[in-house]
Amino acid sequence: MRRRLLIANLLVVTFVLVVLEVPLGIIYSRHEHDSVATSLQRDAGSLAALSEEVIEHRGDHDIGALAQRFSEGRTVMIVDGDGTELTSRPRGISDDDHGRLLTLARANQPDSGEMHGLGYVTAVVGGDDGGNDGAVVLATSDAPIDRRVRQFWLLLAGVGLVVVAISAVVSDRLGHWVADPLERLDEQAAQFGGGDLDTRADTSNGPPEVVTLAVTFNEMADQLNELVSSQRRFVADASHQLRTPLTALRLRLENLDPNEPDGIGSTRDAALDETVRLTRLVDGLLSLARAEGHRPVREVIDVIDTLRERQEAWSPLAAERGVQLRITSDSLPALHLSLVPGHLDQILDNLIDNALDASRAGDPIELRAVAVPTGTEVHVTDHGRGMSETERQRAFDPFWQNPDGHSKGSAGLGLAIADQLARASRGSIALEHTPGGGTDAVIRFTGA
Repeated sequence: MRRRLLIANLLVVTFVLVVLEVPLGIIYSRHEHDSVATSLQRDAGSLAALSEEVIEHRGDHDIGALAQRFSEGRTVMIVDGDGTELTSRPRGISDDDHGRLLTLARANQPDSGEMHGLGYVTAVVGGDDGGNDGAVVLATSDAPIDRRVRQFWLLLAGVGLVVVAISAVVSDRLGHWVADPLERLDEQAAQFGGGDLDTRADTSNGPPEVVTLAVTFNEMADQLNELVSSQRRFVADASHQLRTPLTALRLRLENLDPNEPDGIGSTRDAALDETVRLTRLVDGLLSLARAEGHRPVREVIDVIDTLRERQEAWSPLAAERGVQLRITSDSLPALHLSLVPGHLDQILDNLIDNALDASRAGDPIELRAVAVPTGTEVHVTDHGRGMSETERQRAFDPFWQNPDGHSKGSAGLGLAIADQLARASRGSIALEHTPGGGTDAVIRFTGA
């Protein structure tokens, strides 16, 4: 990845340099040539104007001195109307070039161009009668211009190389800064996928986006590690819980003696009891598995209506035990939440069942729903024996049962299932102490 990033950056920088420097070099070259051509044209016009009187009165003027004024770094030629060369042959110019320039001058026509590395301009010397009294030629070598243009191109190339080198260094540093944490994160993800659940990504360096990705990876790893550990504990607890009734059932069936008909009935009843216990365990495990693996589809639920429905459903059993089950939220208007259909009903069923088991005759159980700044709270409050802090913390562990014996016959999965159902609806359950004794089971929905 680092190499690809480096190559990509260098290609982009090189492309930008070419786009910028090539037109700049071309413009500079044209400017230099145009500048020389303009200077030649200007001076040729001036020389032609001055040469008019000199040609007419050549005996009274020094043509060589006039040519010398314009000859600095240039070739100067003056011819009269008959084509006679009035200036001495310039030094440093070949016979062929001299002949060509002389031919151009004798043509008595304005002209400009390049010839064998010479830039030239011809100008006609006009007489008072409108005829041609001669012509002048100014020529200069293109070598100085070409040298300046080459130097400018070399300067552009040098600047480009420096920029590319700086870009390479910066891109390499940037590649290390970006790619190295990603490569380490990829290695750590591979280790995590290979079964090393304690692997965590480094969040100490790298771009903010990569650090955020590493933090997210660590959070995911923590959740998966917690989930896997929970599943392992669940499987171990389930195996232990299932082994006990299965062993008891096997022993009772092994002890069944057909020669003792009086004991067959009691053994049969005991075996049926163990079968019922097994059924409860399996049903609880299936409910918990469905709660953990179900993909939630939420709908708008009226919480107050749900409380009334569960109060009506449980009132007969509560009355049978001498417990008053009442709603203290009747004065509230309709309270709507986006929840998984049926989950709130099952959660309330589990909590009300536990509250009934914990309550004594004459104790009330209160159901209420309140809107709070963080969301909505649903309370199932009993005034029974209460729970210690340790019991409240362990109550949501699968298969945990209260050691006081009040949960005898229970599989210990009710609160674990209720907690999973609450999480599916973006909620949570907490068991809190009730003033004066008892337990307040609070279902909190945030952003629902």
